[in-house]
Amino acid sequence: MHPPLRSGRRLSADQRRRQILESARELVHTDGLEKLSVETAARSAGVSPGLLFHYFGSQRGFRAAVVQLVADELLGQVAPDPALSGAEQLRGGIERFVSFVGRHPSLYLAVVRQVDRGGTGAMATLHRDLRARFAEWILAALVEAGTPRTPAVGASVHGWLAYMEELLVGWLDGAELTAEQLTDLCERGAYQLVAVAVDDPERWRAVRAALDRRP
Repeated sequence: MHPPLRSGRRLSADQRRRQILESARELVHTDGLEKLSVETAARSAGVSPGLLFHYFGSQRGFRAAVVQLVADELLGQVAPDPALSGAEQLRGGIERFVSFVGRHPSLYLAVVRQVDRGGTGAMATLHRDLRARFAEWILAALVEAGTPRTPAVGASVHGWLAYMEELLVGWLDGAELTAEQLTDLCERGAYQLVAVAVDDPERWRAVRAALDRRP
């Protein structure tokens, strides 16, 4: 985490930009993305709206930069811990992701629904990058445990991420599941989809045993 910027001195352009983004991130955490505007963010950061347009070009560009900052924060929270077993990494990552989405529903839905509408801008790029990072983490743990890295396994991991996304959207729209039930469903779905892709019960049993072992 960056140290707080001190007031009373002239900030460089990079420092001022970071100050604005971190102030906006706090607004998103407390009020949600839908209430974030150039005017509210400028007021919170103690700068003029014109300065935000100078740094970010437009309200869309500003929001995309804020979402990227929050996404980087999310990636830091769900990154796998190499001291844990593969199964613990998966369970913990799902738990933290579900918790994050529950705290920031408007932010998550803004990214997902932009993609659903065929978006090709910053939100869509961010969505693809997040999916790719998550998929690579999961595939790395599976391969380390002895899963063959085949097209079928790769497709199943990406399909599971889409499945989890749909579950999360339904949950936010009012599905009668607790966060723990949702996490359990996502976790079981991951194992079942990959088991089908491996298509070798004996090998899959060995993989599951390896996933449960800590390094």
